[in-house]
Amino acid sequence: MFDKLGVVTNIWAEQMAQGDRFVDLATQFGAHGFTYFEVRDGEYLRQSAFGKLVGQIEMAAKAYEPEQWQQICRAIWNQADGNPPIKQQHGDLFQQVETFISQISSLQLSYAISHSWLSPPVDLDADNAEIQTAKQLAYLLCPHAPRLRLVDPTSPLEIKTDVARSNIDRYYHLSPHTTFAVENAIQPATEILDLIQGTGTVLTYDEANVYQPDGSVKDDLAAFWQQVEMADLTSVHFKQKTEAGVLTEVTDGWVDFSAILQRLHQDGYTGDLLLENTPSDDPLTDAVNSRDYLKRLLTL
Repeated sequence: MFDKLGVVTNIWAEQMAQGDRFVDLATQFGAHGFTYFEVRDGEYLRQSAFGKLVGQIEMAAKAYEPEQWQQICRAIWNQADGNPPIKQQHGDLFQQVETFISQISSLQLSYAISHSWLSPPVDLDADNAEIQTAKQLAYLLCPHAPRLRLVDPTSPLEIKTDVARSNIDRYYHLSPHTTFAVENAIQPATEILDLIQGTGTVLTYDEANVYQPDGSVKDDLAAFWQQVEMADLTSVHFKQKTEAGVLTEVTDGWVDFSAILQRLHQDGYTGDLLLENTPSDDPLTDAVNSRDYLKRLLTL
């Protein structure tokens, strides 16, 4: 089960703020057995050198039709395998991208952004363009298995089901095609699951998000685990919460990781498991300790 264990990259926020390079952190974690990475966009990323490269890629991507973009992405990855690249616009930029890809090609990267996918868009064209650009970046990071996740931390608790379903159907069909996922953030996970079933969209599940600051739950956990099918899940995020908030390591707390692991193992879950600890100045040690803790639970 732990062969697909990885991290959400916002756990690197403190180290990146101190000047550590994204690619160095990815390869360091990869060398310690963490091979799945969800590149979580945000201020910590955009202020880094890698974030500036991402911004340039987003601007360049607008110049290409979806088929052209997919061809370029595949060519860049083939170059990492020793095959000659195709000729294209933005040659200097894509040379930088090729260098990055050659360093992380043994790892699997997906992409995640904050987006109000549960609310009606203010500007439909701008909304489509933002998601399409995010899907282009997800495709570049992993053309053989691209995945984009949306998390909505701003939409109100009460949502309009028809609006949310219309949004995810529209996003799902934008090119290029990727695995398209949403996360339970503010709303109960059972409600998110009801929204996505039958749409082609899958769920990134984070049980810590179910817990309120006082330790109470905003969802029926038993109902969720009874309703969810493993095919509904593409990723499960692991972070621990107590009255102190989200911890820097996965350890004892409100979230029952033993029960989650047993359920996933029993039902043949094949997606990834991603640690999303609170950032610290030593996230690698936090991740290793978290992995050891989870492995002990699975053997009990």
